[in-house]
Amino acid sequence: MRIELAIDRVVLDGVGLAPGQARAVREALHAELARRITATPGSWQRSRRERLLGAPALRFDPASGPAALGRSLARSIHCGLTGEGR
Repeated sequence: MRIELAIDRVVLDGVGLAPGQARAVREALHAELARRITATPGSWQRSRRERLLGAPALRFDPASGPAALGRSLARSIHCGLTGEGR
């Protein structure tokens, strides 16, 4: 089975990441989201027509670092995909 999810852009206002940290956030988000989606196949499928995703508020401690931020983003997105964020 092939799973394809496109995220055009993630905007993080007020986080203040350095350019190298943005890459760490992106890599952690990708890895964690891939892990969560493959662990729960079928429960996340959404209509292609949906353009917005309702997801729970992000819980993140800035002292945790950029990789933790990426994992937190992935958890929030996954909750939205599965309907847990509604």
